[in-house]
Amino acid sequence: MPPAATHPPIDHQLTTLDSGLRIVTSEMPHARSVCINLFVGVGSRYESPDRAGVSHFVEHLVFKGTERRPTAKEISGVVEGVGGVLNAGTEQELTVYWSKVALDHCAEAIDLLFDMLRHSVYADEEIEKERLVVFEELNMVNDFPNQKVDALIDELLWPGHPLGRDIAGTRDSVASITRDVMLDHVSRYYTPSNIIVSVAGNVPHEQIVDQVVELSQDWSPHPVPGWEPFVHSQSAPQLRSEYRSTEQAHLSIAMPGLPMVHPDRYALDLLNVILGEGMSSRLFIEVRENRGLAYDVHSDVTHFRDCGAILISAGVDPKRIYTAVDTILAEVGRLREGVPEQELEKAKRLSAGRLTLRMEDTRVVAGWMGAQELLIGEILEPDEVVRRVDRVSSGDVRRVANDLIVTSGLNMAVVGPCRGKTRLQQALVL
Repeated sequence: MPPAATHPPIDHQLTTLDSGLRIVTSEMPHARSVCINLFVGVGSRYESPDRAGVSHFVEHLVFKGTERRPTAKEISGVVEGVGGVLNAGTEQELTVYWSKVALDHCAEAIDLLFDMLRHSVYADEEIEKERLVVFEELNMVNDFPNQKVDALIDELLWPGHPLGRDIAGTRDSVASITRDVMLDHVSRYYTPSNIIVSVAGNVPHEQIVDQVVELSQDWSPHPVPGWEPFVHSQSAPQLRSEYRSTEQAHLSIAMPGLPMVHPDRYALDLLNVILGEGMSSRLFIEVRENRGLAYDVHSDVTHFRDCGAILISAGVDPKRIYTAVDTILAEVGRLREGVPEQELEKAKRLSAGRLTLRMEDTRVVAGWMGAQELLIGEILEPDEVVRRVDRVSSGDVRRVANDLIVTSGLNMAVVGPCRGKTRLQQALVL
């Protein structure tokens, strides 16, 4: 594996204001763009069932008008008028608002983002219009089997917990979210001590700090409510299936994984690379290249603060679904036998190389810094991550595989023209 020194550091600076608002920047002299991310420490796992989807709904409304910019067109025009990008996303543990613009327009983009977060008006008429948009977003999940199967597997992995719900909520919960509910949500969570400003580009740290201080000087902090821990013990494999008259059967197989700060997290990440990341992974070679069972098959890992998951996805011919499931589970089970050193080294090189390539993008660097600072309170340099990955041994990978890859932890969701539930349930054996 190449020495860690060949991977340039992101060289970040961090300033914490008296209000608790944190500003982290990375100067990238080669970059002609700048990306500004405002991370808010709230997402769907913070929501009660009757408020499910409120974080996502608020994220939509923030784009609909502020006191200074009363229409959505005026908001988007600030950035799109200079060729930039303005967007946002809600996840389980955070919400992020971001803009990527040419260097000369950095101050305008920061001003806009602060205006949106601090001075949105949440007009009743906009709420009602956007409620219909969110309904369509929820409908879209049901219309796409590959998205529906993800929703079903989440319900199996995190039963009865906010992590198991759609981030956008349910039709009933969204229908009941009022302006007062939104304002209460914002007042609880949109406070300086719960926000990270993360900027990457050829901009001095002091310039960003000075502007943020000016934009937030009258913003008072307060304590933020916590999140519901996930506590669950699975003792037997589980199956959920939904019949759809589609050309493919979409399947997702998942097992409990590890939290983001677990000491074995990097061993699990390498296990995932070997199993299903890229065209040289075991799943791709065996399922697609050798057997022609799927066009797309891949695996992924999810790390939350207190839990995680290993996920495998594929779309297959319904007539061959049993063969596909058997083949996938055989490859998963084979990981418990251990991984040859040569294959492990290849996975390390792939991980390091892709991380290096990603760090050329200002948006990736801003996201890297802000998400880590918000979720774990520490920003790891890419070099340090590469070193931690490089320290993983084949014994570590085998131990983690045997700890996590067990029959009792298997979950499978299927959406498509498949009625053989009993046969699929019987196939869930490692």
